[in-house]
Amino acid sequence: MSFGIYIHWPFCRSKCPYCDFPSRPAKTVDLNVWEKAYEDSLTGYAARLPDKTVRSVFFGGGTPSMTDPALIEKLISTIKKSFKVSDDVEISLEANPDSANEEKMLSWRKAGVNRLSVGVQSLIDRDLKFLGRLHSAEDALKTIEAAKAVFPVVSADFIYARPDQTLAAWKNELRQILDLNLLHYSFYQLTIEEGTFFHKKGVEPPEEGLCADMFDLTDRETRLAGVPRYEVSNHADKAHHCRHNQLYWQGGEWIGVGTGAHGRFTENGRFVATAESPLPDDFINRRGHEEYVLTQKEKAEELILTALRTEDGLNRDVFRALVGSDFENFLDAGVLQDYQTDGFLVCDKKGLRTTAKGLLILNALFPSLLV
Repeated sequence: MSFGIYIHWPFCRSKCPYCDFPSRPAKTVDLNVWEKAYEDSLTGYAARLPDKTVRSVFFGGGTPSMTDPALIEKLISTIKKSFKVSDDVEISLEANPDSANEEKMLSWRKAGVNRLSVGVQSLIDRDLKFLGRLHSAEDALKTIEAAKAVFPVVSADFIYARPDQTLAAWKNELRQILDLNLLHYSFYQLTIEEGTFFHKKGVEPPEEGLCADMFDLTDRETRLAGVPRYEVSNHADKAHHCRHNQLYWQGGEWIGVGTGAHGRFTENGRFVATAESPLPDDFINRRGHEEYVLTQKEKAEELILTALRTEDGLNRDVFRALVGSDFENFLDAGVLQDYQTDGFLVCDKKGLRTTAKGLLILNALFPSLLV
């Protein structure tokens, strides 16, 4: 079973108005305190899970590119000293154009980072300002070009279905984005999450039909460009799928280290779920850590919900190996048949998959599908 490590850096220069992640602005951070908290957590997990081999590491946030590269280097070193690590380990780091320069990139690469994920969000300055980003389109393009010269794989995040955005405007911007010739892209529809600044201000994305048209356009254009969708929002050829994110979607195991981080792993025959407090002070003071053992039903439902987000879907044999039962035992047979008849799902000897039509209403399908 694949195993990875997620490390959450909770700080950023400013809070984006659409963001509901556990992050907060900070001008100064005591790196010594955070280094010790991270290392204590990592070595503690290593003692508990001596037989795991790390195949992926992901530094997320917040804005990990804000911090001193020396911290990234120390944490990677701690991981390599504490765990078995595969020779081809994937090490990803999220970076924003306003805090990622060539000097930092070279330091990250020297430390072992081999995949950079750049938070661009738009190539239109007006929309970048609306999204609360601190960089310009020109800054983003320069960052991407610099990153391509340093890292084997560069990914970039973009947000579409922005208020007042037309289909023609997104088509034009999307083609500019694909002209960057990156190996991996993440395209997210703007969602207004409760508690965010956008939610408080009553910001609304375009109507559902236009959002669906934008999704279809993105699907079509990325396939033509050789970077097809392999998950609802993620696009790449098969050689460059994000290995770490596949853990989340296909029943893999990982530990979550840092503010608000979650983990899933097998320990002594039990499938353990962990969650850290979303408050930074709780993590550095070792408070608020929660653990519980998932039941077979809980594990099955998580795997069904996440795997159906992917192009490959839910593999029957893999599900049986992980859960110990067939996935049909956790689904309403009548509803499953109706969804197949309506063209939302495909169920066959290989497993269960969502059609392109089904992906558009995936969240609405789940409540009635599960027993």
